Amino acid sequence: MKELWSAFGWVLPIMIILTVTLIFAISFWKKRRGKGRWMNLLPVLFTCISIGGICLITLTPLENVSEGSVNFDPFSNLKLNLIYRNHLDVPIRNLLANIVLFIPFTFFLAWWMRHSKQLILMVTFLGGMFSFGIELAQYYLPLGRATDIDDWIMNTLGSFVGGILFVIAHYIYKLLVINKK
Repeated sequence: MKELWSAFGWVLPIMIILTVTLIFAISFWKKRRGKGRWMNLLPVLFTCISIGGICLITLTPLENVSEGSVNFDPFSNLKLNLIYRNHLDVPIRNLLANIVLFIPFTFFLAWWMRHSKQLILMVTFLGGMFSFGIELAQYYLPLGRATDIDDWIMNTLGSFVGGILFVIAHYIYKLLVINKK
């Protein structure tokens, strides 16, 4: 039993997050069942899938690492790589990966919440809070992961980009529907 727990214990927080999210999403959809269509469930499901993907990428423990590191100095890793290595490949890839990681999540979240006022602000805030929760989990759980302010900043920026991309896609969709009539 101990071996099973050590091998698969890291999955438990991810499964709890996914289960709670799916229960919330399905109960939300059931409340509005008479008012919506099956298609209204798609953004909810895609949002849940993207949450699961983010959790798998960010909360999977690293092997052969005892403790994670902590960085509360914004862009310090970028500065160190610039000064000592004279190249930006790794830090830029890391920053871009953190931005891209949150774009699908907030795109689908914006699709789900498309009737909300101040949509971009709301999805950016929710993406930032989700990222903050991930950083807290990485700090408190023995995952061997780094708690990094840069990750939070870039994930929040990715949340903003995802919201903007949804607004653009929604605008183009409306134009196409209007021109089709």
